[in-house]
Amino acid sequence: MQDQRRLNFLTQKVIANNITEEERTELLRLLADPGANQVYEELFNELANRDSGPENLFSEQEATALWGRVQTENTKKTFRLKAVLAWSAAASIAAVSFLSYNFLVKDAEPGTTIVKTEKHIDEAPFIQSPAAVTLTLSDGKQVTLDSSGRSQVFTQPGAHAVNNNTGVLVYEEGKGVPATPVITFNTLSTPRGKTYKVVLPDGSRVWLNAASALHYPTLFSGKERKVELTGEAYFDIVKDAGKPFVVVAGKQSIAVLGTAFNVKAYTDEAYISTTLVEGSIKVDPGNSARAQLLQPGEQATLEHNQLQVRSVDIQQEISWKSDLFHFSNTDLQVVAHQLQRWYDIEVDFSTLPSKKLYGQLPRSTPLPQLLRAIEKTSNIKLELVNNRLLAVE
Repeated sequence: MQDQRRLNFLTQKVIANNITEEERTELLRLLADPGANQVYEELFNELANRDSGPENLFSEQEATALWGRVQTENTKKTFRLKAVLAWSAAASIAAVSFLSYNFLVKDAEPGTTIVKTEKHIDEAPFIQSPAAVTLTLSDGKQVTLDSSGRSQVFTQPGAHAVNNNTGVLVYEEGKGVPATPVITFNTLSTPRGKTYKVVLPDGSRVWLNAASALHYPTLFSGKERKVELTGEAYFDIVKDAGKPFVVVAGKQSIAVLGTAFNVKAYTDEAYISTTLVEGSIKVDPGNSARAQLLQPGEQATLEHNQLQVRSVDIQQEISWKSDLFHFSNTDLQVVAHQLQRWYDIEVDFSTLPSKKLYGQLPRSTPLPQLLRAIEKTSNIKLELVNNRLLAVE
């Protein structure tokens, strides 16, 4: 790019923390050039490894505008805008361990902990315990599903399924179905730390979160399409007005015709939540309480036999499907449950203080770095002792 020497000079002034307001404006302009990619990376990697940084290098508005210009001018090879551009004292500490992935920060009420982190792998990754996604066939046989690129074919009475080379289990409607349909059931189970996708016989798609199980027929016959869920799943249902789709989660059932929604029903949490992304669903709590019809953006929570409906941040509820942790005024206890299921650890919940977190980061972040970020940006010190997470004084 042009002005390469000038750009190098200005970045050195940033690192030395003696850049003037005019030079800062000039740097903003130069960094918007896609040709500045390498210098951009070097600058912020350097800043990330320092315990202090230039305060308010760019405003939030300038940072957003810069990212927009980079996206527009460099559609073939883009790079993600670092939150360091809107540097604050807290962020400069957190960025020591995390860079190159946005962690959104919002104002919090008193008593709320703000975690502002970025991802930068500078140590050996956290090794999760070995585990596998399993498919339990109609005869009780358990098969480990291979996501390494090797296709697997499962033929059962009344069903034909393929675990394809993209790591998706697909049931092919019509194949293997005799003249007199045979209804059999399969169960897809994910361990801690893994997710999986299945395409059901009607073409509906289901994404299973970690530590979850879906029990379903290999052929949908009769007046409804019913499946049973333990854990969490995102459903994208094919419309069939004559055959509603029903999800049973604990005592609760959800009836749909064709829509997209998320259900969270882990047995180690006292509630079941159902979040509607698009379409319309009816949530029946399975007790004397009245069933509720949800609109997109609403969540029904069943707890202590009470069904409550409220508006929620959809992106937070389904971020796991994009392999992200997303916290928005999220209670630390809820965060700890997510960490327990994803990193395959145990948690001493009795030691956790009453705190709330804001932020976003990839679930590929090694656990030690995530814990260090929380510690450095809050008064919470978390330790992992014999694979058990606890808060210490």
